[in-house]
Amino acid sequence: MSSSPPQPNALATTGPDDGVSVEEGTKRGTVTSRIPTKAQTALARRLAEVRATVPAWSASRDVDVAELVALLPGAGPGAPEPIDAIIRACGLALRAGERVSGAWRDGRLEHWSRANVALLLDDGEALATPVVHDADGQDLATIAARRRDLQARATARELRAPDSGGATFALLDAGSEGPDRLDVIMPPGIGAALAVGRIARRPWIVGDAVQARHVVTLTLSADHRAVLPAHAAAFLAHLAASLEQPAVLLG
Repeated sequence: MSSSPPQPNALATTGPDDGVSVEEGTKRGTVTSRIPTKAQTALARRLAEVRATVPAWSASRDVDVAELVALLPGAGPGAPEPIDAIIRACGLALRAGERVSGAWRDGRLEHWSRANVALLLDDGEALATPVVHDADGQDLATIAARRRDLQARATARELRAPDSGGATFALLDAGSEGPDRLDVIMPPGIGAALAVGRIARRPWIVGDAVQARHVVTLTLSADHRAVLPAHAAAFLAHLAASLEQPAVLLG
């Protein structure tokens, strides 16, 4: 009785210090293993801690942003974009509902007076969390300039510790090529975060007619100890009202 020939299982390392190894001949094909960077390891540990220790839940709302898109055509470099309006709308909604701008900490409910929105920026290797401070009190041009500066420095990995300090809320933007809907894991230390799906044309009822409108899905993830369903509903309703009637955001 013949036996199957042994399968190669050679382990080759591409370099002595690069932390990359290649294992050939496994049932999964060629396997490449890499040692994560310190930033990746820290991120994995923090997110795992949040998942394991925070009783998180989520709620979503579809919002008609056709008027906002029409008013913000992105006419030139530096012009505000819809995401900048969403950041400001989050700031206004946070000031209107303090329970979402807060957290459960050491058996106590903390509420914060400032609306500081952390941007969750993925550079493909790690997650940066720079902050737009006082998003409720800044105009769109200022927010747009701040966001672009933070994104550029995050891509270049030139952010400094003060850039990420004082967050009271977090926002993840899927971008124009992202999914319609996504969830987000809250960064440690805050009670809620918002995931913004891509803005896309979808059927929408206007009066008695169905029209093609620009619609975005907003998904709020929250710590159930700090943010109850009524708080989340009020926050999303305030956010939707600002985005659907965006005059208050453009002033």
